[in-house]
Amino acid sequence: MSFLKSFPPPGSAEGLRQQQPDTEAVLNGKGLGTGTLYIAESRLSWLDGSGLGFSLEYPTISLHAVSRDLNAYPREHLYVMVNAKFEERGREREKEREKH
Repeated sequence: MSFLKSFPPPGSAEGLRQQQPDTEAVLNGKGLGTGTLYIAESRLSWLDGSGLGFSLEYPTISLHAVSRDLNAYPREHLYVMVNAKFEERGREREKEREKH
């Protein structure tokens, strides 16, 4: 399952407040890879090295917290609960679309 898509990273015009490289993204316990986390005024975004990622507008985030409970997950992390349904599509299909 993948809901990753290509988009440009947010910039200062979008109110970029924080950029954190080498950030691992995990969805429902499955790793999406390592990329850059962007925190802007209106959204939270993550992009991997190939330019695929996700972007969440803040109204879709129902809960966020920093978790330091190493019993719940082996590393400290940002926990984000999202009120949204993600489009299901394979990463290979997305790459094929980009070629055309």
